[in-house]
Amino acid sequence: MKLNVNDLSLEIDIKKTNPNKFEVKIGDNQHKVEILNITDNQITILIGNRVFTFNFALSEDSIILSDSLNDYHCKATSKYQEIINSYRSTSSGEAKKEKLLKSPMPGLITKIFVKPGTKIKVGDKLLILEAMKMENEIRSDLDGVVEEVLVNEGTAVEKGSSLLKISTN
Repeated sequence: MKLNVNDLSLEIDIKKTNPNKFEVKIGDNQHKVEILNITDNQITILIGNRVFTFNFALSEDSIILSDSLNDYHCKATSKYQEIINSYRSTSSGEAKKEKLLKSPMPGLITKIFVKPGTKIKVGDKLLILEAMKMENEIRSDLDGVVEEVLVNEGTAVEKGSSLLKISTN
């Protein structure tokens, strides 16, 4: 399969070896990849012996992966685009007119970038959640309007706590 990441074009082969485990070949390099955790807008993966956490959002024709340093716009060939589209059609953000953004992990809200009435797009920064001394940017996985901010800066939250109410209309 051909995968475009930002301005880089890669030829990759993905083989599923278990429900959450894959062998990924990029050029001549082979990698063992395991999905450790996935939520509505965040994925944690193990590649070799290193753990990576990315926020993700589905845009019109690609997936946007974000870590604390970079955004990666990934667009797959049509075969894999169908998989992305099937996820998009079943995701809670697309199926509802209103969505509660929930915390993917316990932590401390250190910065909020939006307020009620703010128009947001896929990939926009919404807030910073500090967990285990790491700042995690929580980004939007849909286009819409912030209806209500349910937390304040300095608020400690548990996994699954409601953070924002977003309307998609």
